[in-house]
Order: sequence, then structure tokens, then C-alpha cells
Amino acid sequence: MLDCFCGSGTTPAVAEKLNRRWITCDLGRFAIHTARKRLLSIANVKPFVVQNLGKYERQSWQESEFGAEANERIAAYTRFILDLYRAQPLNGFAWLHGLKAGRVVHVGAVDAPVTVADVKAILIEWRKNLGKTGAKDSGIDVLGWEFALDMNETAKQQAQEAGVDLRFLTIPREVLEEKAVKQGDIQFFELAALSVKKTIKKRTLTLSLDDFIAPREYVPQEIRDKITRWEAFVDYWAVDFDFKGDTFHNQWQSYRTRKDKKLELTAKHDYDAPGNYAVQVKVIDILGNDTTRTLRVEIK
Repeated sequence: MLDCFCGSGTTPAVAEKLNRRWITCDLGRFAIHTARKRLLSIANVKPFVVQNLGKYERQSWQESEFGAEANERIAAYTRFILDLYRAQPLNGFAWLHGLKAGRVVHVGAVDAPVTVADVKAILIEWRKNLGKTGAKDSGIDVLGWEFALDMNETAKQQAQEAGVDLRFLTIPREVLEEKAVKQGDIQFFELAALSVKKTIKKRTLTLSLDDFIAPREYVPQEIRDKITRWEAFVDYWAVDFDFKGDTFHNQWQSYRTRKDKKLELTAKHDYDAPGNYAVQVKVIDILGNDTTRTLRVEIK
């Protein structure tokens, strides 16, 4: 069964209950999240994979919109994103692309995530050109389609040591849609910050969500006024207790439903053997945005 516009996931849920093989799709991140929770609520649901289309759609869009010649295409794409972000373009720099409200702006590539190495290059060029960019303060906004893991922790620490106020903002998929661009419905979401506490007793790992800082300005005011604790921003979280760096395996999860709005904030796992493990925690907020945090644990 193939459903290309799954919405809330009714068709794949029914197909799963009927023991049919299925593939389902949707452009909306919240639709995918809703369908995922619906499938997980089915008793004895078989394993399934949530995948992104990836960079191919964006590469095709970039070429069709801005031409086939590489340098001109990249320059036109950068100007387009800066315009949507309401930033003024900067010329003569490799990593510093624009200015907005006194802050320097970097636009990430279509076909690669922003990495810690990218941030190092941005900071080096910023430091070498102090006073030449026209920036009024030491702030840098980094716009990207994707970000390498733990950017909020590792890269922001490097920036703080360099005396820079660094912000990461996601370029939304809506920029690919002509209608959304014309209507001005483009919002750049700042990456959320996730704090997780870990305790190890013998071969038992206990994880607890400790804090989740989400960009409140993108939450509707009527909802924002009702939120008094950070937990209310979390709609779903899951853990892969032995993350191999490829596919995230949902080994534990807790999420809210209409009938049960309670969210468990602690997860436990017993390891069969000692060793060093990578543990990845995935949080999805009430807007459908993903935030991940990878921890290293040693089991003796």
C-alpha cells in the first residue's frame, strides 16, 4: 500500500492492523510525527523506518531555480535565502554572507550539514575581519538545512570562548514552495537546546530529561501563555541506547496523546555486556521539530 499524502496516518495504521506492507509520505513534518505516534500506539506494531527525502530535492530545486553554472547558482541561492531572512548581503567574504540587525549571517549549503569545522572557519574569518563587515556587535547567525550532531553544545562553546554570540537557525523546507515564499510564510526556527542527565549503576543506565529550551517566539501566543514549564514543549522523545551512527533505532519512547497527555521523563536500559556505547536521545517538540543529543557511556 502506498499513500503519498498520509496526513494523520489513518491509511498506514489500518494497513498495519491488516498485516499489509505499506509505504507512506507527507511533506509536513508534523504530519509525519502524528503518523509515527499513531503507528507506535498499535499493539505489536512491526518495526518501521522514518526517512527524509534528503538533499536530492533541494539540489534539484537549486538547479532549476538558480541555473546550472555552479558559482552563479550558489551566489543566487545565497542571495535568495538572505532576502527571505531579511538580511543585507555582504561581499568579499567566503563564510560571512550577510548582515541583519547588526549580526553577521552565514548561509549553509543546500547539500551538506553545517559542521563544527564550518563554524571554526566562520569564526576565523569573522576574527580576521573585525570592523570590516559593518557588524555592530559580536553576534553571528548560522542558517542551515541540517546541522551536525551536538552543534548547540560543541560549536557554541567554541564561539563563547571566542567571545561570539552564536545562533543556529534552520532553513525551513517551505522556501522550496513558491506559494509560501510569495505569502511570506517563511520562519527560520532556532535550534532547541536539550539537556539530559545520566546515571550508571552496574549495567543499568538511567536517562532523565533535565531541560529543553525551545524558541518560544515561534509558538502561538495563546499557547505560549499557558506554558509554565519546559516539559510542556516536549511532545515525544525516544532513545537509541546503542547508536551506531547510521539509523536511529527506537528502543524506548514516551509521547503524549489526546487521551493521555502525561510524558515520562526518565528512561532505563540494562546492557548485556560491558563496553563504551553511544546513546542518542531524540526529542520532538510541539511544533514537530527534531532535536537530538548524543551521549557517551561506559558500562563496566
